[in-house]
Amino acid sequence: MPESNKPRRSTYERALDMLESRARAVDELRRLLVRKGEPADEVDAAIARLRAAGILDDANFARQLARSKALGAGLSRRRIQLELTRRGVARDISEQAIEDVFAEERVDEHEAIERVARKKLRTLAKLDAPSQRRRLYGYLARRGYDADDISRITRQLLADAPSADE
Repeated sequence: MPESNKPRRSTYERALDMLESRARAVDELRRLLVRKGEPADEVDAAIARLRAAGILDDANFARQLARSKALGAGLSRRRIQLELTRRGVARDISEQAIEDVFAEERVDEHEAIERVARKKLRTLAKLDAPSQRRRLYGYLARRGYDADDISRITRQLLADAPSADE
């Protein structure tokens, strides 16, 4: 069927398709639909319908993302907050979600940074000490950990680790 003869999919259906591929925040979904050329009034109506059905919920989305990023990717609170902000989740919602997840899962950031650093350090074993230090520092910084914590754990782990030339 030629493109012009195809029936137009509704904004609601398009939104459902986008949510099927990946969970999204309200603001993120709104931006994507508008960018795809959907009329703003239809986008608002579709989002209202999705929210009323419980399919689109920023608080639930924020908890899911915080849990995934804290436990799976080993990201810090600060980095998770940044990720949620980037996706359009309101600060109060994201802060509460992060707080809830870290409490529910008993995430200890000191243990988390050490676990993440040890895992990364294994991949850097063949490098000289200055390269290990530099790469480990950058890796942990990109995960949002505090500079003082990164310095502490880097000193601790590199003092314990055998160098590549031993």
